[in-house]
Amino acid sequence: MALAAALAGTATSAHAAPDSTPPDRTAPGSARDEAPANDRKTVTLVTGDRVVLDGDRLVSVTPGAHRERVSFQVTRHGGRLRVVPADVARPLAEGRVDQRLFDVTGLVEAGYDDARRDTVPVIVSGGRPPSGARVADALPAVDAVAAEVPKATGWLEPPTGPGKVWLDGMARPLLDRSTAQVGAPVAWAAGLTGAGVTVAVVDTGVEGDHPDLVGREVAGRDFSRDQDGLDRYGHGTHVASTIVGHRAPYRGVAPDARLLDAKVCDSKGFCPESAIIEGMRWAAEQGADVVNISLGLPASDDVDPVEAAVDALSASHGTLFVVSAGNSGDAAGTVLSPGTADAALTVGAVERDDSLAGFSSRGPRVADGAVKPDITAPGVDIVAAKASTGGSLGTPVGDGHMALSGTSMASPHVAGAAALLAQRHPDWNGARLKAVLTASARPNAALGVHEQGSGRLDIAAALSTTVTSEPTSVVLGRHEWPHDDDVPATKPLVYRNDGAQPVTLDLAVRANGPDAVFSVSPTRVTVPAGGTAEVSVTGDARQGSVDGAHSATVVATAGGAEVLRTPVGLNREVESYPVTFDYPGAPEGRALTLLVHVATGTHTYVRDGAVRLPKGDYLVQALLGPETGPHTIVTRPDLKVEGPAHVVLDAGKAGPLEVVAPDPAAVPVLHSLVVERRLGEHTVRLESHHPGGFPAGTRVGHAGPSLPAGELAVFVAAQHTSPSADYWLGWVEQGRVPDGFTRRPRESDLAKVRTTIAAKNLGGYRDLGGYVVAPSGVAGPSFFTDMRATSTSTRYATPDVDWQTLFFDEGTLMSGNQERYGAGRTYDRSFGAPVIGPVMYTSGYPNLARSGNEVSISLSLFGDREGNEGYSRTTSARTALYRDGGLVGENDSGGHGVFEVPPGPAVLQARTEVTRAPEVSDFSTRIAVDWTFRSDTTTRERRLPMSVVRFTPELDHTGSAPAYRPLTVPLVVDQQRGVDNPPLRHFRVEVSYDDGASWVSLPVLGRAALVGNRAKPGTFASLRVHATDGRGGELSQTVIRAYRLG
Repeated sequence: MALAAALAGTATSAHAAPDSTPPDRTAPGSARDEAPANDRKTVTLVTGDRVVLDGDRLVSVTPGAHRERVSFQVTRHGGRLRVVPADVARPLAEGRVDQRLFDVTGLVEAGYDDARRDTVPVIVSGGRPPSGARVADALPAVDAVAAEVPKATGWLEPPTGPGKVWLDGMARPLLDRSTAQVGAPVAWAAGLTGAGVTVAVVDTGVEGDHPDLVGREVAGRDFSRDQDGLDRYGHGTHVASTIVGHRAPYRGVAPDARLLDAKVCDSKGFCPESAIIEGMRWAAEQGADVVNISLGLPASDDVDPVEAAVDALSASHGTLFVVSAGNSGDAAGTVLSPGTADAALTVGAVERDDSLAGFSSRGPRVADGAVKPDITAPGVDIVAAKASTGGSLGTPVGDGHMALSGTSMASPHVAGAAALLAQRHPDWNGARLKAVLTASARPNAALGVHEQGSGRLDIAAALSTTVTSEPTSVVLGRHEWPHDDDVPATKPLVYRNDGAQPVTLDLAVRANGPDAVFSVSPTRVTVPAGGTAEVSVTGDARQGSVDGAHSATVVATAGGAEVLRTPVGLNREVESYPVTFDYPGAPEGRALTLLVHVATGTHTYVRDGAVRLPKGDYLVQALLGPETGPHTIVTRPDLKVEGPAHVVLDAGKAGPLEVVAPDPAAVPVLHSLVVERRLGEHTVRLESHHPGGFPAGTRVGHAGPSLPAGELAVFVAAQHTSPSADYWLGWVEQGRVPDGFTRRPRESDLAKVRTTIAAKNLGGYRDLGGYVVAPSGVAGPSFFTDMRATSTSTRYATPDVDWQTLFFDEGTLMSGNQERYGAGRTYDRSFGAPVIGPVMYTSGYPNLARSGNEVSISLSLFGDREGNEGYSRTTSARTALYRDGGLVGENDSGGHGVFEVPPGPAVLQARTEVTRAPEVSDFSTRIAVDWTFRSDTTTRERRLPMSVVRFTPELDHTGSAPAYRPLTVPLVVDQQRGVDNPPLRHFRVEVSYDDGASWVSLPVLGRAALVGNRAKPGTFASLRVHATDGRGGELSQTVIRAYRLG
């Protein structure tokens, strides 16, 4: 497989550059589209710097006006790109600037790319907006302002002074016989329906005249960009009817409560944080007793503005904010903001049998190990009102209803329950409601507190609960490693008794794990009627044997019966050490040092020459010098942290980094230095890119010992351009970063490569790309030549290194064979020349294989005449496998699939067919391949023989052959590598001039067919071939519109 798979996580130090990783190809054998990525976006940062990305591939970073010499730190981890200008690295490290402002992937997800927005929205708390920002709204709930920074200018200077600049990010609705499950009918039977209680829904809007909701809404306000008051997304109406819906059979939990509608999300479900904050404030000021927020955004280590608003409004208005936990699945520490706020009653989701829903986010809160969520409620396949203007959201159920799943559906059950309690106890504030609901929750013994909090909502129990605790969960903080000298943390836990009689509680700690970290004292306490009693809960990290989050439950029983449970949590830091840095010989300016953990890919910036790091292996790179360059780049590839460390990055040992092209008139486009570290199965990467070439005075050096060649690859790459040719200059070093690298090649030292592109010009981006491949298989930085204005390219390339060349545009992706050029030689290459059809991988990746009883198929269906692999945008695709004539399985992918077959020998047939998108090309509009083969169960993965045919007639540059003139069509058999393939024989070839409606047999002489081309000019000729291999292999292959008659 010639296209290198994209790394799961890389880190890059950049001065603006295209991504070094080749375009990603989905692993063969999985279902995939034949279409290449077509998602090129431009995102201008708050600084005015412009980033171009294509899917998850970084294309370029261009400094903003008057910022030409500003450098960048670019990282990629977990498929997310982050671009950080050097002049904001320090305020970012100091916590004065929100990291999300430079999360390019997140900015696109929020709709903040340049095609959709010409400003960057920010929230400024505790300080002045950055110079150049326009204030849009005051946010008095959090002592902040919402502002917008014009992308045309960016902020005029980085923020200084106190406070923090946050991205005004986008929250999203959290989608992924519930009232009876939580005990609501018991409350209804007691006359509790929410009457007299006001509940606000901060969401996508509410369709107040829906039959289930008519008469319930008392006020509404639109804080979104829509400004129409309509629920055009459908989420808010569903949430509201789960709370106050009053029509059977889908009655809400509190059907007689009053409803406030705070619309904060637009028709596409984008919900700005500033709108959420204002919607919450409006609801609280309107007298809402309970506010439901079924929205979420990624939490940070700091208290973000939305979290701050929840806490502030809870304290000032006594309002209870019920917030969904999030739908981030079974990973720990995934609860979203504002569910991470202290005051929030945060809700996870359970199935109908009270098992945790697979999508429900888990705790703890990352910053301090606090227990979140607080409670769970039903959140799977919840049926409620469907807004008539709400689009296609959800699964329709009857007329006017739909089923949805998510913690969004769980939280309104709890909000409704709070309304029922508030009706019974109108003097209770939000904290009191939260205490009773958590105290009465029903725990699932199979779940820990970080999954369920106190347990599943139980309204019936809440109505009779008289004993509660304050706080509802105890947070005992983060404890630094090592733990043998940790000081135990103790906090009070206060029990309150609203009953008419005193109650004596027996207290015990039930740990969620093997360690006895927690204790409670005393273990028995009597709580007077109408009074309180205090005990102490202690967390002693010295007693633990496992690092990380610890949790437990303080269980209170009375007379042998369980009364309530209070979750407890602390964070026991993993083994970590202080690391300090020294930079002897460094030029004047700042030291911007980035460390990448080799195993996890997480990155850490060094602040003031010191950092605390978890034990492990790190790749370290420092950019030393002024923010605008030139830099001295010193790399330590093998930092092993297993104790306190002092790291010396000696700039004095670095040497000049310089590459000069043979033609003095050639303009340097991009120079790059790439370091890739491999350790076992882990790989991390650091890159430094320089538009316009390495600045004079740039230096490079290595710190630490040399490594084995396979563990460290270092690339130096330089691209120059002139009117007549490009220069692609790339070198590979292994085991050590050079202490200086200077190259001045002559033209005679290079290879000359002429490339022709035959693919149709779609008018968008159109690039010829390439990269050097190290002996270890590591891909170097990418070169790009813009082919929008031409179909031919001449370049000079370095010899004696392995090159991989690519072509891609908005509809096509093609990959040439990896090759090594010779100095002074000339090569002619092409991409996209007809006939386009199936080809085999040249890299040795299996096209057809069987492992046990699993058969995998992977075939490039849009290869060209030269045998380059190709992929294209399609309108339909299907791949199927048959066994002895019966269908085993099928998918909607072209050329790819994995199928489980019954054991034993059988005749199998792989069949794949695709229809090409008409705007991509006039040629090869439909391609079909049938391959019949014999196969038996294997004990290990075994490649199976497979063959396809490439039609390779001589055509002109338009892909045409003369009408009414015979044409020889050579038949090139392409066979799977790494297996004994018998030769194809008994060829039968046919032609069609009516797109396959009728076929005419052709004479075949050896490995060529003779076509008469008996049709008028402008007609397309289609080709079909059938052949066998003598061992049961049989090929039938069709290419509709193989070439044109001229």
